Amino acid sequence: MERTTAKIISYLFHPLLMPTYVMAILLNIHAYFALVIPQEAKWRIIFLVFAITFVFPVLITYLMIRIRLIRSFEMHSREERVLPLITTVVFFYLAYYLIKEVNISPLYSYFAIGATFVAVITLILNFFWKISIHMMGMGAVFGTLLGLSLTFYISIPNLIFLSLLIAGLTGFARLKLQAHKPPEIYIGFLSSAVIMLLLFLFV
Repeated sequence: MERTTAKIISYLFHPLLMPTYVMAILLNIHAYFALVIPQEAKWRIIFLVFAITFVFPVLITYLMIRIRLIRSFEMHSREERVLPLITTVVFFYLAYYLIKEVNISPLYSYFAIGATFVAVITLILNFFWKISIHMMGMGAVFGTLLGLSLTFYISIPNLIFLSLLIAGLTGFARLKLQAHKPPEIYIGFLSSAVIMLLLFLFV
């Protein structure tokens, strides 16, 4: 039962879904940069981000499985994760480029380029260590929300706490599934959280 729950958590908070979740939050948060965007435009942006950062990478990864470049979506070895991570970097950057062209607050493109940078760091770390990609994603969410709160003086303690709670659950799930060792969990979360926090504080 615990393993089943761990798998569900891993699917719900898959790293490729993090850009969509965060973009949905940023577009619907009670702040001036979100309130000026029409609701229809918000849905279009969310769909665009979902398609580019989740659907397309998943489809290409599935193609890699079909032609036996990798064995499964789980990608148990570091070597198997290289091509999917490169694909992720490319599509995350494409999302950044398209969002930058939309006439909305630069905040959204800051997040998109930050997510791209986190993906690049994940790819680099993967050559030396099987870092937790799930926790890199969760750390980016936490760092974004904390940076948003500190930079724009937006009170979102509930969202920040929720992101920490979900990060804890996700870390537990990855350990329960024996996908990672504790240091790979902790460093994955902390490194991406610091990257996104610094991005919002100094860019």
